[in-house]
Amino acid sequence: MARKNFDITPEQVKDFQEATLMDDDFMEAFFRNNIPAVQLVLSIIMDKPGLTVSSATVQHTLEGLGNFHGVRFDVYASDAEGRQYDIEFQNRPDGADPHRADFNCAMMTVRTLERGEKFSVLAKRERVVIFITKTDILKDDKPLYTIERVIRETNKPFNDGTKIIYVNTSHENTATELGKLIHDFRCKNPDEWYHTDISKRAKLLKGDEETVKEIEALKERVRADATETTAENIALSLIKDGTLSLAKIAKICSVDLSRVNELALMVNY
Repeated sequence: MARKNFDITPEQVKDFQEATLMDDDFMEAFFRNNIPAVQLVLSIIMDKPGLTVSSATVQHTLEGLGNFHGVRFDVYASDAEGRQYDIEFQNRPDGADPHRADFNCAMMTVRTLERGEKFSVLAKRERVVIFITKTDILKDDKPLYTIERVIRETNKPFNDGTKIIYVNTSHENTATELGKLIHDFRCKNPDEWYHTDISKRAKLLKGDEETVKEIEALKERVRADATETTAENIALSLIKDGTLSLAKIAKICSVDLSRVNELALMVNY
């Protein structure tokens, strides 16, 4: 897709300058190519000071097979010990639905075990879903909730390698490292952040109008990707119906014939 030059308004610049890490646009710009910030966030939430992040991407997509649902992670990371992390920033309660957490975890699980490996390695390669929420979703006035499977009758851990964590950013207690991080998540002014080592990036972003233009361009690409995915889903349905030729389906859905052939192979497989 040809890149579009975006004109931005003073209002858009102001909105970005007043944004916090709980706002999608600023969060995405802040964590993009910013492994030190991801590492700091995870080391505090996981209470592992020595945690080392080996990779991190924003808006990471895991495609579903056929007509099945895929996922897009706000921040997807892995550490030196083989753990995978999905970090989601959620301002709305329905965005942090427990079923979504379970689904995201399952999507990571199916991409964890390589052919020929034993299922037991999943216990070591942990999959961690972290919801950083604007409100107290679980309503027990805790700053952090950690959910792991246990055997009810014995209260012993099940050790399947999955973990779900809710970070409640409405909880205020800056006496702890987690509390200071929560403060920084919700603070508009990077000069007032406790973690000055990562606030420098926030200051640079808020002072750079080119960042706002880049975000608008990214939104356009995301919209285009969504349109393409919808077209492919329609093509899949028509392939399964079996009435039309693949060439006709490609024309109707505006999808390349080579891609329609790939989808047909998936269906037949």
